[in-house]
Amino acid sequence: MGLYEENSQVLNLIQALVGAISPNFRLITLELTGPREVCLRFVLERDDRDDREEIDDITFEFEALQDTLVDVRVDVMSDTRSFHEMDIPGRIVYGRKE
Repeated sequence: MGLYEENSQVLNLIQALVGAISPNFRLITLELTGPREVCLRFVLERDDRDDREEIDDITFEFEALQDTLVDVRVDVMSDTRSFHEMDIPGRIVYGRKE
């Protein structure tokens, strides 16, 4: 998949994120892992049930915005280390100012 596809997926994710991010969200990345495969990674400051439900909603909205079937994998982690220490792959779509 090329840059056009990646940019399209980033726009879909941004649209799915509107109004969904709480102050607990630290970082969100998107990685194209194969043909029609996307990995969304969410880093939370602390594990929170409400934010995990919001991530489920974001994933649902992201999938609904697809033109064709896309395999979406979601990784959620809680971590307080700096972004550089975590070395999370993918394109940063959201990063909290810290």
